[in-house]
Amino acid sequence: MGKLRALTLALLFLLGGGGGAQTLLEATAVAALASSLDPGVRLPAGSYKAKSPEPLLARFPEARGYALEAFVAKGLASRLHAAFVQQVLTAFAAAGYFLEGQEEKVVAGEVRVKYVLKDSLGRPALLLVVRKGDELVYAFGKLK
Repeated sequence: MGKLRALTLALLFLLGGGGGAQTLLEATAVAALASSLDPGVRLPAGSYKAKSPEPLLARFPEARGYALEAFVAKGLASRLHAAFVQQVLTAFAAAGYFLEGQEEKVVAGEVRVKYVLKDSLGRPALLLVVRKGDELVYAFGKLK
């Protein structure tokens, strides 16, 4: 009976992608293809819509004045942090959002990066990225 239980736990661990992965934000089962705030922003493969941006707002309180939508990177995309974030920034540049600056800090093992963007009319937008272990979440926000 002990072997069956151990085998079942091992199988659940493998199928679950490592057990505790993707705990920074809870994602829906629907893959996100484009931003709902700006349909011109095409999101990279591996992006899933998050149920709520609140955990990111707790990490970036200065983003409270922005309409935010949050995403979770899953699978291989989440393990290729730098390449994935570069894909996201490229997608925003293609949609007319250009990088004005960035701030990075490490808090309790999390790498938190705030990218300040401006659209072609000079209106501010934010891209927030949090990485911890194999987890990667990001949010896009436009000034309300």
